[in-house]
Amino acid sequence: MTITKTAIIRTHVIAIFILVTVDNLNAQWADYGLWSGAGISQDVFENFSYEVETQARWDYDFSRLGSAFTDVGISQDLSPFAPDFKVSASLRLGMSRADNFMWEPIRRLSGSARWKTDLSENVSVSCRLRYQSSFKDEGFANAVRLRGALHCQVSKKLKATVSTEVFTRQKDLGWYYSDFRARVVLSAKTSKRRWASFGYQVEQQKNTADPWTEHRLICTYDIELKRWKGKK
Repeated sequence: MTITKTAIIRTHVIAIFILVTVDNLNAQWADYGLWSGAGISQDVFENFSYEVETQARWDYDFSRLGSAFTDVGISQDLSPFAPDFKVSASLRLGMSRADNFMWEPIRRLSGSARWKTDLSENVSVSCRLRYQSSFKDEGFANAVRLRGALHCQVSKKLKATVSTEVFTRQKDLGWYYSDFRARVVLSAKTSKRRWASFGYQVEQQKNTADPWTEHRLICTYDIELKRWKGKK
């Protein structure tokens, strides 16, 4: 790896640390929890795939199940028309706790575009822009998310990802910066096409009189099915 590429990686990690540290100084209160989940994915055709993921998210210092849902999504790699680009769409259905602690439905549609390129043989960077719309009793809640990530293939059975993400949400006729998120995840290959991931995430609310900071442990298990060949 060249000196320039090493400097890019170090700068990204240091920037995340500084942002997280400074942001936490402005938080009024903090919460701790766990995001657990399992998912499967499969290539259906060349450059086209689907994935299904189920999650259970615990909050209130690990004492309460805050939400449970399933994401169903499809992805299309745009190569060779647009190298390094991929577009995706997903539907989320489930239940979550409202401010009054009652259960309410989760109904969310999202679409995203991702660009990813290699810095070296084992290191790559990506940028993802996502638009999402959730249907609530009072109407639609729309948001735009921008995520930057650094991916490192540590070995054949271990990979690491460091990422930051900013959220903007629609309010009345305008948009405002609402949330900041930083995440570190290690993924270990347990067997062929099976990965167990463990990580840590911090997220803070912005532009509000009573901001919160959420600390989350992440634990997921993913299975990559063999490519679908269809009937002969």
